[in-house]
Amino acid sequence: MKNRTRWITIFLIACLVVSAGLASAGLWGESSDAPTIQQKKVITVSGHGTVDTTPDEAVLRLSVVTQAEDVTNASDENAEKMDAVLAALYEIGILEDDAVTSGYRVRPQYNWRDDEESLIGFQVRNSLVVTVRDIEKVGDVIDAALFAGANEIDDVSFTVSDDRQSELRDDAIADAARRASADAASVADAMGVIIVGPLEISTTGSQFSPYRMHLNYDTGYGGMMPMPEAIPTPAQMNMGAGPQIQPGDVTVSAQVTVVYEFG
Repeated sequence: MKNRTRWITIFLIACLVVSAGLASAGLWGESSDAPTIQQKKVITVSGHGTVDTTPDEAVLRLSVVTQAEDVTNASDENAEKMDAVLAALYEIGILEDDAVTSGYRVRPQYNWRDDEESLIGFQVRNSLVVTVRDIEKVGDVIDAALFAGANEIDDVSFTVSDDRQSELRDDAIADAARRASADAASVADAMGVIIVGPLEISTTGSQFSPYRMHLNYDTGYGGMMPMPEAIPTPAQMNMGAGPQIQPGDVTVSAQVTVVYEFG
């Protein structure tokens, strides 16, 4: 029994010696002759690329707001005016899928008198997001919506189509990569070293910045019940050929980080 135990002990010690020899010779696990990226001499740079372009689409946010003493009357009037707005938009070429409801709210209206609150009516707000595929028609869309019954316009955002945005993203990433390469070359030249090549390349993706214009048009009667004559009518708006809208450029940006080895 003692001999058996002694031979098992000798066998285990021999296995440990062989394993240690293989590891030191680089035959077990990772070779000591293959340094990791942390062991190499590297320069890490980041490049920021941007591309500016003229927008080819616009997004308009508008609402129909109605008020009445009875919630049913306010809702019915709102539905009638929104139907007219949609019909006007379709008539000038807006597709049904490009005019979608973004919100619908019914809110009671109160009045304070002698420290007492009294219900005086209800306000209904029905909001649309309208995508205009031809930015030359933005002014016409605003004009048509207002004359049909829209009485609140929030803003217009100028953007680009999905296909165009994908192309701009590629251009922005390429610009960021060129800037990163130029920065690495400048650092290497200043330090008197030679760039061997990139070891790691990563990008944080791209960011799209549309051009947003705030129109700030609404009826302005807030939470108080207006008199019927106080609510602007299409004739009182005195709209003609539509407002002149001049969009600014939109921007796509991207960030690229590169780790270069130098010698």
